[in-house]
Order: sequence, then C-alpha cells, then structure tokens
Amino acid sequence: MVAGFWYNQDGLPLQYGTQKQIPEMGGDYLVYGETREIEQYIALVPTTWGNPVGSVFTVPAAPTTFSGTGTPIQAGIQSLTTEFPLQITAVNTGGTTITFSQTQVFIEEVTVETLIGATGGTSLAVGLVTTSPGTPSSSFVQVTPNAGTQILNGLVIARIATAGQRTSFTIPGTTGLQWDAAATSAAGGGTWLGNTPLVTNAITPLPQSAWLSAIATGAFTNGLIKIRVRYTLYGNIGF
Repeated sequence: MVAGFWYNQDGLPLQYGTQKQIPEMGGDYLVYGETREIEQYIALVPTTWGNPVGSVFTVPAAPTTFSGTGTPIQAGIQSLTTEFPLQITAVNTGGTTITFSQTQVFIEEVTVETLIGATGGTSLAVGLVTTSPGTPSSSFVQVTPNAGTQILNGLVIARIATAGQRTSFTIPGTTGLQWDAAATSAAGGGTWLGNTPLVTNAITPLPQSAWLSAIATGAFTNGLIKIRVRYTLYGNIGF
C-alpha cells in the first residue's frame, strides 16, 4: 500500500499505508520538578532507522519550504505525537499585585545537539504548526506571531557542522552559547524564549497545542541533530 495522509471531518490528521511506518522522532520526557522537556530528532537528509529484527524506516528530510496542504513532513513536522502547549490568554506582565487566571507558558531553554555534522545547506528554522479547520478539509498552518521562528530562528550551518557541537539559547533573540572547544556566541535563537505570547491565529477557538516544524534553508547533503526544549507551566495551581 502506498503512503497516504488526510484530515478527517473532525479535523484530525490521519496517516495510512506506508506513511504509518514512519517512526516517531520526538517525545515529551520526564524531568523532576516543574520543568518539562521535549526532545526531537531533526533529519536534514533522508534518514533510515533500523531495529534488531531487520525492519527499517526512512524519515524524510526537513523541507525547504512550508506547505500546509500536503503531508506532515511538507509542513516540517517530523513527529505528530509530540506537541507543545500554546498561550491562549494574554501574557501576565505583573504590577503592584499579580493575579493569574490562566496558565502561563515559559520556555526556559532550547538546546541543539549535533549528532551527525551538517553539510550543504545554510541554516535551519524551527517553529510551531497547528491545525486550521476548514471545509471541506482542514490544513496545517504556522502559529503566529513570529511564524516559523518561535524555537529556532536561522540557526546557521556553522553551529551544526561538527558532531558533538551543542548550542543553548536561554533568552529570546539571536544570540546563545555554543559549547565545543570553547564557549562562543551563537546566532539562531528563537523568538519565543521566556514567556510565550498570546497566539494570534484567526482560529476559533484558539488552538491549545502545536507541533514542532523544521524548515531548512538550502539543500543539506548531510546532517542529523536533536533539539531539546525545556519549558514550564505556571500560574495555575492545577498544573
């Protein structure tokens, strides 16, 4: 059976045939305390994974453009089971007294680990993608504001060119810290580090979660990285 994908009438993304054989590339892992952690592989070229009984599965490379009307990988999504929470109320900026009525989402750190050095391309962006309900079918849409750059914003190939490189970002903007032979400044930090902003997509009701979406610039000829997102939910005693 050939690979296939479609949105059903409930707006749920479904895969069938060989499309379902693609392994999940990410997960939300246990971290003691209030911090939560997402880890996800990002394949910069088609990557085949095997297991001891001989089965093999190929994960497509991160695309160079975003498409919301095709398959998940064409939207940059490499894991449909790994979702990141979204802010559906305005960020609480405090004052002489601070009152929370809804949970706040805070990204503490984004780390990129280079497993296999990248060649060929020029940079990588990682954003968030959600479902846009529609008739007769739904589609993928980039979360706004800061579409496509919430987690990483133009991480250049020099930061992922050598296996063992690690780059960590802790504040919004373009500068982080790369650890290799020496600690050096690194461009490519996402726009949503810290308190994440209110989602502004014209979707009712506002989506409460999104998938990570990796979009490459340039044609990579090698490379496999892992991205780690550490975040906290606060402001609601129920979480």
